[in-house]
Amino acid sequence: MKRPILLPFLALLLVSGCTSLVDSFSPSVAISPEAWVPRMADGDEADADTEVTVRPIRRKDAIIVNITVALRPQPRIEDIVNDEGNITLPDIGSFRIEGLTTADAERAIRQTYIDRGVYIDPTVSVICVTRDPAELKFYYITGAVRSRKRCPLIDGMRLQQAIIEAGDVTDFASNKVLIKRRGIIQQYNYRRIKKGLDPDPLIRPGDIIEVLE
Repeated sequence: MKRPILLPFLALLLVSGCTSLVDSFSPSVAISPEAWVPRMADGDEADADTEVTVRPIRRKDAIIVNITVALRPQPRIEDIVNDEGNITLPDIGSFRIEGLTTADAERAIRQTYIDRGVYIDPTVSVICVTRDPAELKFYYITGAVRSRKRCPLIDGMRLQQAIIEAGDVTDFASNKVLIKRRGIIQQYNYRRIKKGLDPDPLIRPGDIIEVLE
């Protein structure tokens, strides 16, 4: 006589358990829909088929150095790494750059300008243009920049460098920058990146960068 009484009770527990199990795999109503959109790999994350090799600077590489002081860009510096592994910088002279990555070169150049009392707090961007056509890859930039074009992708290039390479933003540019990569669009705040408040994302081959007005 006890068995018929227990069966409904067990059935009720089973149904209740199933409901809890379903709920545990359902998205919460408190989760924003954007949270379910796939995130684009950026920063130092890289897919095996799109990874940019950050190699040391070599002799005969073309080097572009952009220096900004108090938000005012200084004259662009372009030079070729000579047989001694050096380039020539204003107010510094011969500067050894061979063997450094672009990130290392940026830090070294910035610190040298500070140590010599030329600038107090400069922002330095170093771009290495490979001389080997087999290594050349491209990204694309459009929107509120001074030159909309296809640009060669340099080892370790980041968003701020990519925008500077296009002549920097125009007077009509907003702070919003989109990077479109393999069907995924990620938005960045360019002003925060320039101030060092947000990470400066790494650019990948085939990226489309759009500076919004």
